[in-house]
Amino acid sequence: MIFVYKKWDDFCKILKNNDIVSIPAKDVFDDYDSFLVLKHDVENNVPKAFEIAKIESKYGHKGSYYVQAYLLDNEKNILLLKEMQKMGHEISYHYDVMDSCHGDLELAKEEFEKNKAVFEKNGFILKTVCQHGNPVVERIGYTSNRDFFRNEGIKNAYPNISDIMVNFPENHNVSYTYYSDAGRKFKMIFDPFNNDIINSDEKNITYNNLNDLFCNLDKKAIISIHPHRWEKSKFKYIFHLAVFKVVKFFAKIIMRIPMFRKFMSKYYYLAKKI
Repeated sequence: MIFVYKKWDDFCKILKNNDIVSIPAKDVFDDYDSFLVLKHDVENNVPKAFEIAKIESKYGHKGSYYVQAYLLDNEKNILLLKEMQKMGHEISYHYDVMDSCHGDLELAKEEFEKNKAVFEKNGFILKTVCQHGNPVVERIGYTSNRDFFRNEGIKNAYPNISDIMVNFPENHNVSYTYYSDAGRKFKMIFDPFNNDIINSDEKNITYNNLNDLFCNLDKKAIISIHPHRWEKSKFKYIFHLAVFKVVKFFAKIIMRIPMFRKFMSKYYYLAKKI
């Protein structure tokens, strides 16, 4: 599938024409018979997220945009995110504090608190958050960034914040089907809450295109995309897809070599660029 803005525009239009309108995750409550959340992991390119946000807003959709904290160091990014918030979109935190602190929970909490303050200083109140995956990190003593909100002490410290991939269902008393464009293919993720612990990839369902996904969309659903991977033109997307595949191919080889695996783990944040 080619990830271009026109296809996302068509999909948002189809949703609207069928009386399906996205709401932010923070607005989902337990008495909803059906809901859709268009979720976005903003890892490196706020202007592209802004383009996606404009498309959704055109059709009355309000999504949830989970933003890496370092992107708030840029004033232009903050201005764009505030414009997105004015459209009705939720702007919140795409955190990876366990990875950046090498599994040290206390240091992770300090970093989370510091970044939370930056978000709130700019008018972005955290109600729901989402962890980042970091595929090349070598983890010792912890499983993933989800371990942060899996910890009872952390959940008690932040009773008004729910991690979309950890405790959101129990806090909001809801269940939902999770769809993702991870790997540059749309999939229904079989067990999104535990797939960092148990590999269940073979049970995921892949869709050929967004129309196929729409025809199989559950009544309660979250669709997750990565805006930085979407392009205005097919040519740009195909070029970046080729780069992605080459990098992924060599990364898999390098990760088999212990010395290089440690090096790549140290510079895990570079993976966010592709």
